[in-house]
Amino acid sequence: MSTDSIATGMGSTRSAQIWLLIGSGVVAAAQIGKAIISIPMIRADMAFGLDLAGLIVATFATLGAFFGLGAGVVVRRSGVRRSLIVGMGAIMIGNLIGAAAPNEFVLLTARVIEGAGFFATVLAIPSMLARIVTGDERDFVMAMWSAYMPAGIMLMLLVGPLVPIIGWRNLWVTNALAAGACGVLLAICAPRQTGATLVEPMDRFFSDVARIVRDPRCLMLAVAFFAYSCLMFSLAFALPSLLTSRSDVALGMAGMVSALVLATSAIGNISSGFLLRAGVPIWANIAAAFVGFAVSGFVVYAGTPSPAAIALAAALALGVGGLAPGALYAAAPQAAPSPQAVPPTIGLVQQASNLGQFTGPLVLGLWVEHFGWRAAPAIVAPAALFGLGVAFMIRGAMYCQAEIRQGQLEGKSK
Repeated sequence: MSTDSIATGMGSTRSAQIWLLIGSGVVAAAQIGKAIISIPMIRADMAFGLDLAGLIVATFATLGAFFGLGAGVVVRRSGVRRSLIVGMGAIMIGNLIGAAAPNEFVLLTARVIEGAGFFATVLAIPSMLARIVTGDERDFVMAMWSAYMPAGIMLMLLVGPLVPIIGWRNLWVTNALAAGACGVLLAICAPRQTGATLVEPMDRFFSDVARIVRDPRCLMLAVAFFAYSCLMFSLAFALPSLLTSRSDVALGMAGMVSALVLATSAIGNISSGFLLRAGVPIWANIAAAFVGFAVSGFVVYAGTPSPAAIALAAALALGVGGLAPGALYAAAPQAAPSPQAVPPTIGLVQQASNLGQFTGPLVLGLWVEHFGWRAAPAIVAPAALFGLGVAFMIRGAMYCQAEIRQGQLEGKSK
């Protein structure tokens, strides 16, 4: 067999592994969209209030907001491959328990199990991707990975019309089968770590966390992701209310329009990969995202445009804003203090993202309740400008890092 054919075979195997990892992330994220579209039927079946319904939907965000960084450290210590396979297994088990749940408390327990599996999966995958892709491919692949969340949610929104026909419990079983299939494929195909794995004592848990938190580059990425999540989820939260209360759009149509607008976020995620491959710097993608939020906010919130104009401006904000997570995920392996610190670094970024999911809608809702929709740009624009400032700070930190590496290379050459 020729050298070229061997290289081609290895390249095709690695491509299959990359797509399997990204696809597994989409399956994991589908567990968020699954709850969103199923909650009306679940409430009718189990007869519980909106408060518990909100907790069932928000379980993943709750876990991420409190345990993201710690989960990243656990993934690192347990082994990325093991965490990935066990995580998919936990998603499968959680779905099976949820499908058979006799009451809301068992269902909530099942969601907690799913959430643990979700974080084991989505923290392990980018670490594994960063290890198997080459330097030229890394930014593009990590940007493609960042689309896993909107892609998974949109996948469940697309099957929404089938839920009343098949029932929410069968949807849970279907997700269990999908997660189980991914787990089996990962056990067979996921790359194994070469060399011996060093098992470190658990008493270094807090020292690992402190090292990540003290690193200014990691903090910049986390703060930028927090600002992005605040703006993105507050807009997603506000859009249906804006369309129904200010533009007299029917609730069903407002939900459909909002889902279509949300899809532009995935387009932005994927687009950042092509921009990074074309040579656009990471910080420039992040800066463009916050400029998009700042400009579009005045049209979405302050003006009195038609529903089509509101939807178009929101799509622009989410589409251009979607450039940020792809660039931030691409920057995480570079910002991590060491290759072993990639999972906890991504855990910190994920924790900041989930905090933003809470903070953005909450602050916007309180502000609008007191001052009205027209006053929303008064907090949206400063938040976007703050994110823009962080983007330029990331630019400076990355240039300093590049100069240090260049100096090290020149020192070795001498």
